Parts: sequence; C-alpha cells; structure tokens
Amino acid sequence: MPRLVQLLVPCAFLCGCFGPGGGVEVPKDEIYFPTGLALDRDANYLYVVSSDFDLQYNGGAIQSYDLGRLEELLLDEDRAEPCGELGERAPADKLLYPGRCKPIPADAPGLQKDPVKNRVKIGAFATDAVMRPLAGSEYDRLFVPVRGDTTLHWLNVRDGEMECGQDGEGACSERHRAGNDPSAENTRGLRLDAEPFGIDANAEGSTIVVTNQTTGTASLFVADPENADVAPALRFALSSDRIPSRPIGIVSLPRTPKEIRDSESANDGAAPDAFLMTFRNSAQVRLLRFADDGASSPEREYLVDGGGVGIDANSVGTDSRGIAIDSSEREQAIERCGGDAACEDLAALTPIDVYVANRAPASLLIGRTRPPLEYPYFFQSLPLTVGPSQVVVGKVKAPSGQEETRVFVACFDSRRVFVYDPQRERFEAEIQTGRGPHAMAVDTARSLLYVGHFTDSYVGIFSLDLSKPATYGTILGTLGSPRPPRSSK
Repeated sequence: MPRLVQLLVPCAFLCGCFGPGGGVEVPKDEIYFPTGLALDRDANYLYVVSSDFDLQYNGGAIQSYDLGRLEELLLDEDRAEPCGELGERAPADKLLYPGRCKPIPADAPGLQKDPVKNRVKIGAFATDAVMRPLAGSEYDRLFVPVRGDTTLHWLNVRDGEMECGQDGEGACSERHRAGNDPSAENTRGLRLDAEPFGIDANAEGSTIVVTNQTTGTASLFVADPENADVAPALRFALSSDRIPSRPIGIVSLPRTPKEIRDSESANDGAAPDAFLMTFRNSAQVRLLRFADDGASSPEREYLVDGGGVGIDANSVGTDSRGIAIDSSEREQAIERCGGDAACEDLAALTPIDVYVANRAPASLLIGRTRPPLEYPYFFQSLPLTVGPSQVVVGKVKAPSGQEETRVFVACFDSRRVFVYDPQRERFEAEIQTGRGPHAMAVDTARSLLYVGHFTDSYVGIFSLDLSKPATYGTILGTLGSPRPPRSSK
C-alpha cells in the first residue's frame, strides 16, 4: 500500500486533517479499517472499533454485535442451505476474501436475525481497545485510544448499548474524550502526548496505561471502577532518556494476594499494579509500576520505570509488537489454597507465561516472569511468516469438550494467524486469513475467534472447536462487506 502511505504522511501533519468537525460524515454502519475488538464480561456482545485510517471520513465508529444472533446465523446446523439466509459467496470473491458464505453487512436490517445492536461515532485514527467490568455495576467500560484528537475515549456499555454522551449525530461527547483537559484531570498541566497507540488496564479498570509510539512516553489514566459517571483522568506521563522512543505493546500483570490484602488493610483500595511494555526500536521488555501516592494531598498518582530486560532469544530481537500473558497456572495454584494466606503467598511465586510477537526475525517469543519482581526472561523463539503484529491468549474447545489454552499470533503481511499449544509446545494450526489481520478477540463460550482484517475492512469469524476437526481454524463468516483501500482500486 505504498501510495496510501504517501497520501497519509503529509496529511497527518496538517491541522484538522483527521480531527472532528467538517468533512464527509462517517457512516456508523460500516466497519472501516478495524483496529480494536472487545467482548463484554458475559461475551454476549462484540464491539468493533473502526479507525478511518485513510482519512476518507471525519471520524471513526464503533458497532456492537449481538453474538447470540450471530451464532444463530453462522452455527445453525439444521438450516437447509450451508449458508442459510446469507447465501454463498461468488467463486471469484473467495480468491481475495476467504470463506464460503456472503458477508453479514454491518448494516443488515434485511436479515431476520440482524446482529447489529448499536453504533456510535468516535474520533479518527483509533488504534486499540480494551474492555473492563465496572465493579458493583452492570456496566462494562470500553477504553479506546484515538490519535486523531489525541484522547482516550471511554464508553459505558451494557447489553450492547453504548453510552458516551452522544450528540444528535451519535458522536461521543468531549467529556468522554479524556486526556485533553489538564485543569480537570491533573495538577501537572499534562495533556496526552501525540500518537497514542497501545492500551491495557488492570482487572478492575482503575489503572490504565497508554503507549505513545513516537515520544517514548507511557501515559497513566486513573478511573473509579465503582462509579460509571466518573471519567478517567490523565494523571502522569512517564518518559526518560532510559526508555526507548518507540513503545508499542502494553500488558497488565495481575496483583498478588498479598498486594490485594495490603491495599485492603490500608483502606485505599490501591495496589501496586505492574505493566510490561514492548518497543519497535529496542530488544527489551520494560517493567512499569503504578504508585498511588496516597500520602500526598492532593493525590498525584504516577508510574515508576522499573527498568528493562533484554530479549536475547532472537538473533536481533528489536521490533516487538503485541505482548500477552497467561497467568492461569498461578491463578489455579492460588485457588487451591482455599484462602490460606501463607499458601497464597507461596502460590504467587508461580511464574507467569509471557508471549511477544517479534519481527527481528519474525517469531513468537516465549518467556516467563521471575517472581516476586516479575521481570520476564525469554527462552524460546518460534519462527513465523512475515509481519507478526498482535498476540492474544484464549481458550479452544478440545475434542473431549474441555477448554484448553492457546496462543494466537496474527501475521499482518502474510495473511496468517498461528495457533500455538503451550501444553504440547507446538503450533497446532496455521489459519489463512484475508489481508491485514491484526485485532483479535477469543469467544470461549462459542469457540470462535474474531479477527479484524485491517486492509479490507471486515471481521473474520473462525472456528476454535477441535471437537469438529473438519472446520477447526476455518472461517465461518464475515462481519462487514470487504472492500479494498481506495489507493488500490
């Protein structure tokens, strides 16, 4: 897509080029360069974040999909025709867009089981998404970093409905775009740095970290998980000469039982959250820690740079993209303690598995943390095809019907998603996708993998049911009508 890149570079530096306001109104019914996928707490709805990457419109959009209706459309084994009311795709279309059935349009009122529940407008150039449940509430909260207006969008969601102070055009209000109001958010005069990129949050959604891909900054937002009406606030921006300038991936590490007990005894509910961060220009993973600064008045929360550990499992090791963890072994060990504090503290020393999508060379890096400090080390590099960009951990249905852990790595340039089995230490499947796979979400309840195809603007739905080996890893359907970028026409 060289012509597309040439068009975008000069435009990105023009004031208002991709900000809110004038321009062609974004069609909220379309999936357009998807960059984020998220499931709600009960996996009843899928939220698809579109970015408007080629600047065709004046913003991006988010759609929510009813997964129960989607399941009926795709997995009804009693239907007379293989694709049901969707119909079969033309043979010529299958060469570029995999799958037997015609796509489910993002605007599908003609279908008897229309899966689209809700739509909102956001700023242009969204880059990622993360969902967290709000404690003591039926709401979940969706966080979306947006480059176009350099903010963190936040939406309260429930039963597929999204609340972000929408105006008459369905656009999220300024109040739901955090990071641009120092007087209300912090005492440091901070605004969110340009080019926000990756995001993750602790389990409660109270501590959120956003990477800034051109400034070497990690931005800290703090939210109140008990109150859906309180906006998250930008509190601190960590930058240092020691931190490389191209941070990309970020992942939150779980708190230990002792950390949780200590925070509860202090009656402030704040525990020392930790995050791991990857870089495009450095062969290292860096550890960040959250400090609540509860003794100060007013509180001035901040991040602490815990230092980096080198990646020496690859020949070069630079250009790391996505990062994911699997803490299930530790969680199971803690659960077996039955609440005994001494046993829990010992179980908390169980290492956490760490996975990194690295491009130097193209590979999946496998490592573990070293408790209690949690610095990771990497001991294995498994070769991949060109362009690893994202990695997630999820569950598949084994032939026995039990759930088993898998690691999913999207290779953007080579149109592949690799499925790694950590128990048997092997790649189990190589899924051929359409062009530009990147964002992923695993639906354990339905044994499905959702893959956002950035290049052609749709979401592919793949089977993760090993009890049906003939269809495992195959595409069952697509959300949104695929279309190539304008520059390729």
